[in-house]
Amino acid sequence: MVLCKICDGESRATHRGTVLGRHQATYHMCVDCAYWFIDEPYWLEEAYSEAVAAIDTGVAQRNLRLSPVLTSVLAGMFGPDGVYVDYGGGYGLLVRLLRDAGLNFYWQDPHCQNLFARGFEWDGGRQGFATAVTAVEVMEHVADPLAFVDTALRETGANSFVFTQYLHDGTANPSWWYLAPEAGQHVSFYAALTLRTLAHRLGMAYHPAGTLHLLTRQKFRKGAFDRAVRFHRCYYPLRKRRLRPRWMQDHEQLVRRIRCASGAAPA
Repeated sequence: MVLCKICDGESRATHRGTVLGRHQATYHMCVDCAYWFIDEPYWLEEAYSEAVAAIDTGVAQRNLRLSPVLTSVLAGMFGPDGVYVDYGGGYGLLVRLLRDAGLNFYWQDPHCQNLFARGFEWDGGRQGFATAVTAVEVMEHVADPLAFVDTALRETGANSFVFTQYLHDGTANPSWWYLAPEAGQHVSFYAALTLRTLAHRLGMAYHPAGTLHLLTRQKFRKGAFDRAVRFHRCYYPLRKRRLRPRWMQDHEQLVRRIRCASGAAPA
């Protein structure tokens, strides 16, 4: 019997599929919380030989689309002076866009090279506590979601976790496009009930807003997160007035670090 890693409930096998064109995977769904997952995805090291799968053609579009949404929502709900960490930050494009917008964002990703946000890797000992953690196109990649979110919050000191996720409809359709077996990186899938259960296990509240989701220990009114996301285009100009783009500030900071490391006198 395979137990659910979120609620410890029993699961049932939904189907078997071929992953990465050669590995056999058994998909299970929890009968209690509808968590849909692959049991023992032993091929993950092979799947992450390329951190970003070739079939992920939405990587640039996704970051460009989410940048104004997250800028507006995070600045509005958590304040313009918050400290944020993008877990599973990929090449760092989203972190760079959000820093350019004025938010104090940092990068974290053990599987990928930081190309666009170099110098702004998360180091909790230096930066203190984070206000919130973001995870874009990440939760479907983790084999133990409960442990992953708990670790992210403990390592950053954050009380809120904002993430993207397409929800399944409970039918366990083996042809659902989001299973993406060709890449072998998607191993966890969620329904709204799954995320409510995950929040409960972590002592948090769950706030949905389409494909964006918030788990938090802070007190927000019901629907506040959904409204912030839906009306971000209205709020975005107001939020931007309170933010100062960081690209030049970051440039000067990195130049100072290089000069100090080389022993040169600071300018």
